[in-house]
Amino acid sequence: MDGFQKVREETQAWFSRNLKGDPWIWGICIGMLLSSIVVVYSASVKDAYSVKQGNTEYYLFKHTVLCFLSLLIMFFVHRIPYIKFVYVTRMAVWSSILLLIFAMFFGRSVNEASRWIEIPIIGQRFQPSEWAKVALIAHLSLILARHIKGGWNTRELFMEPLALVGVVCGLIFTSNVSTAFMLAGICFLLMFVGKVPIHYLLFTAMGLVFFAGVAILLNSTQRSNTAQNRISSFLDKDVVVYQSQQSYMAMARGGLYGEGVAKSRQRRFLPEPQKDFIFAVVVEEYGTLGGTALMILYLILLFRGLKAIEATKRPFGGLLSAGLTFVVVSQAFSAMAVTVGLVPVTGQTLPFFSQGGTSLLFTGVAMGMILSVSRGEKMDEQKI
Repeated sequence: MDGFQKVREETQAWFSRNLKGDPWIWGICIGMLLSSIVVVYSASVKDAYSVKQGNTEYYLFKHTVLCFLSLLIMFFVHRIPYIKFVYVTRMAVWSSILLLIFAMFFGRSVNEASRWIEIPIIGQRFQPSEWAKVALIAHLSLILARHIKGGWNTRELFMEPLALVGVVCGLIFTSNVSTAFMLAGICFLLMFVGKVPIHYLLFTAMGLVFFAGVAILLNSTQRSNTAQNRISSFLDKDVVVYQSQQSYMAMARGGLYGEGVAKSRQRRFLPEPQKDFIFAVVVEEYGTLGGTALMILYLILLFRGLKAIEATKRPFGGLLSAGLTFVVVSQAFSAMAVTVGLVPVTGQTLPFFSQGGTSLLFTGVAMGMILSVSRGEKMDEQKI
């Protein structure tokens, strides 16, 4: 008993020394990543068996490695004082723009969209839009922090925040309509918080919505035809798309308490159940109670991410934490809203839960930056 007590005390001491920042955020992130290993294994058995020639553990091992890599990234990023991020945000956002352009012309197409860049030698795919989300929010936070007390002129406003958001979201729009709209909405919310004059925001928002609507109607981008069909199917109440139909059946089977761990039956019919529709598998296996508990965890994450603002007196830290928290949580609720039929099918993954490389790793980057803000301020640099 004494030995067990000593091990426990040493473990607690290690966590206290090494895991800084908000313990709630750490607990939720670790808990959801570890829980996702079981869910992804259950959801991916069918695909792994058919695609990987009977190797049913393929996605289990892959997802487990990615979960621990995501935690490792969170650990190293959260050790960096958040104020140091100001030195790399511009380079990060411009590199993301170059990668998005490269993916548009030379990227690998998956589901009729060139979202991916193939990394030579290792043969792994990289989705630049995930990097662009983090980079844009970080640099936009810096721009807004430098003008938080006002002093905008028209040229500055259109050259930096508005043009930057338009370019990045426009490039993402060509291959991923839902992500572009979601990111643009979060950026405009952040600019509103950052005290950008409201008439500029309204004018720019109307312009972006107009051009996006024209692009979808004219089918002028890779995914505009897909987006148009999904919106039409959603508005037509006599039509239920196949993915949604299977998702509703999975949740209906789950009931209040669920079918039990790894006992999902609809995973055999849902397209890629370990990704876009993993929330349906969660509800089927763990019931409405399990799905509700997961939603509560994301709401707590939202609250703690915004509460991290209290740990900093610098506008940059507050805007950075708020923006990245909105990105992660809004993506989660977007994925869940698709599953229950509140919005058209978007293809958004569930952060921390869905199987996927780029998304998991850059979610780790985002949460590491939020944790860095929640650590507070350790230095006396000039306020930014």
